[in-house]
Amino acid sequence: MDVTSLKVQTKALRTSFTCSAKQIDDEFEKENPDIKQLLTEIVSPQRKFKLPEIELKKLSEDSNKYLTFRTQFRKIDEDSFLPPEDKCQYLLQAVVLKSKAARVVESFLTIADNYPKTIAQLKDKFGREDLLVQIYVRDLLSMVMKNAISGRATTDLPAFYDELESKIRALESLGRTQEKYGDFLSPLVESCLPEEILIAWERHRNLNEASGGTRSLEQLPNFLNKEVKAE
Repeated sequence: MDVTSLKVQTKALRTSFTCSAKQIDDEFEKENPDIKQLLTEIVSPQRKFKLPEIELKKLSEDSNKYLTFRTQFRKIDEDSFLPPEDKCQYLLQAVVLKSKAARVVESFLTIADNYPKTIAQLKDKFGREDLLVQIYVRDLLSMVMKNAISGRATTDLPAFYDELESKIRALESLGRTQEKYGDFLSPLVESCLPEEILIAWERHRNLNEASGGTRSLEQLPNFLNKEVKAE
């Protein structure tokens, strides 16, 4: 075999070897997919369903509506599939037109980078914890005093209970336990109860204290709830 033929044969073998090696690499790639791609598929799977439409509670001027707004909007805020710029559009729909809240939202361009800034600004304007606590305590005191002035006989117990519980639960959601307010709110709440309900409550409370219990604003709503159900 001459040198030329040997070179041709060697080149053919080298080409064949290279093709075989590439085929082997391709098979390994099939068995070992790209790690980044795999992680992306695991962490960010494509949504295969359509979320039901919800009517957003709109924020306007009142800070005491912020908790309701925030609780509902959290579903959008924490949706990892929804781009921030789309969240901005939902935020625009969640404020009352020409309101203080709308002015806050509209002061930012609706781009992805501005979404967390807009949320933070809304919280600063409407959702500061110290401000909300003052509002709910003031509302609770106002409600109790209004019922006391209007007279025990005219107290609508179911409506009174519902409003009382909503104020107390709002304070709890802000981390303000009933123990911090029970000592001075309990006597005020008691002062506007219908006389027969107050007598029953005093009897219940005395029995509870005799068994080692303590006076608690939590016990009063629980007692009122039983009375409302008994009506």
